[in-house]
Amino acid sequence: MKTIDWSRQTIVLTGASGGLGEALAEALGKKGARLILVGRSAEKLEALASRLQQTPFVADITAHGERQRLYQFIQQQARPLTGLINNAAVTHEGLFRDASAEDIELVISTNLTAPVALTHQLLPLLSNEQGWALNVGSVFGAIGFPGQALYCASKFGLRGFTQALQRELKPSDVRVMYAAPRAIKTSLNHGVLNRLNQRLNTPQDQPQQVAQQLVKQIERQQLLQTLGWPERLLVRLNGLWPEQVSRSLGKTRNMLYQLIEEYRHEKN
Repeated sequence: MKTIDWSRQTIVLTGASGGLGEALAEALGKKGARLILVGRSAEKLEALASRLQQTPFVADITAHGERQRLYQFIQQQARPLTGLINNAAVTHEGLFRDASAEDIELVISTNLTAPVALTHQLLPLLSNEQGWALNVGSVFGAIGFPGQALYCASKFGLRGFTQALQRELKPSDVRVMYAAPRAIKTSLNHGVLNRLNQRLNTPQDQPQQVAQQLVKQIERQQLLQTLGWPERLLVRLNGLWPEQVSRSLGKTRNMLYQLIEEYRHEKN
C-alpha cells in the first residue's frame, strides 16, 4: 500500500465550490496538499482559493474544451499531478417523468460523463507519478431510490466504471477508489428531497465529517468505502434481495408523491 506524503501531493478537486468540495479543500489543505480547485462559480471558487491559499480554476468540466484547458493548465504547473478527486455533482429532484431533456443531460454529463472523460484524460499524468483517483459516488449508486432516478443512474454508472477500472489497471498503476456517502447537509439536498429526508428522519452527515472520512480513505488507499449505518446494510440487502428492498421503499414512494403534490399546491 502506498504511503501518502501530503506535502508532495498536487490534487485536482472538482466541485470545489460546493458544500462537500469546500470541506474537502479545507481538510486537504490542512494536511499540506497543494490543490487545484475546479468549479463553475468564479466568485465562490476564488474566495475559497484565496482563503486557503490554493489555486482556483474556473471551468465547466462537462465541456470537452474546458477539460482540455484544465489539462493544459496542469501540464504547465511546476509540480506533477498526483491525485484526482471527481466530486462535482448535481441532482434532479422529483419524478423522472417530470424531468426535462436538459435535466437528463445535465445530471448524466456532470455526474458520469465528465468524471469518466476527465479520468481518461489525466490517467497518463497520474500514471507517471503512481498517483491515485477518488470518485465520489453515493449510496444511491447501489440502491435505486424513488425520486432519484437520474442521480441513481449517474452514480450506478460511476460505481461500475470505478470497479471495472480497478480490475483493469495493474497493481503498480494508478489506485482508483470509490466513496459512497449517504445524505449530506448541503444545498444538493433541498426542496422536495429535503422534506422527504425530514419526514423519514433520514440521517444527514455534515460535509466536514464526510470530508474527514474521505481523507482517511485516501490515506489508507481503500478501494471502496460506504458511509453510514444502516446504509451499508441496505446496500448489501439490495444486492442480495432487491425485491425485499423494493417492498420496504413502498412507503417512501407514497410519501414522495404526497410531498410533490403539497409542493405544487404551495407554488400555485
